[in-house]
Amino acid sequence: MIGAHLIAMAGLPGAGKSSIADGLCRVLGATLLAVDPIEAAMWRSGLDRDATGRAAYEVAEALAAENLRQGQTVIIDAVNPVEEARLMWLKTAQSLTLPISYIEAICSDEAVHEARIEARVRGITGMPEVTWARVQQRKAEYQTWSHPRLVLDTSKTPVNDLVADALAYVRRAGAL
Repeated sequence: MIGAHLIAMAGLPGAGKSSIADGLCRVLGATLLAVDPIEAAMWRSGLDRDATGRAAYEVAEALAAENLRQGQTVIIDAVNPVEEARLMWLKTAQSLTLPISYIEAICSDEAVHEARIEARVRGITGMPEVTWARVQQRKAEYQTWSHPRLVLDTSKTPVNDLVADALAYVRRAGAL
């Protein structure tokens, strides 16, 4: 079992990050904070949809910091498409002198990725399912990484193997 650790998942919608995050949560007994349900709750409460993107990340960050202070490992499940979001997680971990691991899920097979999006039903109340066209827009907005990370291709490897790879990566980060 590892000590408190911040694990920031990243990747386009439908790339497989939530499946990896769920598997890691089961193995580590970690707290999972997913940005999409937080944002959907904001919409259901009447907040304007144009104002909630960054706010949902801020809420997740505040909850992550509190759980990390309590000694919990926290897994963030979010697209994390821009440097600003990625730096937020780094600053949180650094402020608590805790390790951080970035794990990016990709799906290199576009046909598989599109089929996942077309078949996906997450059931987040108040949040419509993402379209393939929107995934393509997000892909165009996705910024280059400047931080070390583990990249896992979910189109080529079973999720249990990816979870094992992610776990080994987190353990190497020094939080044994």
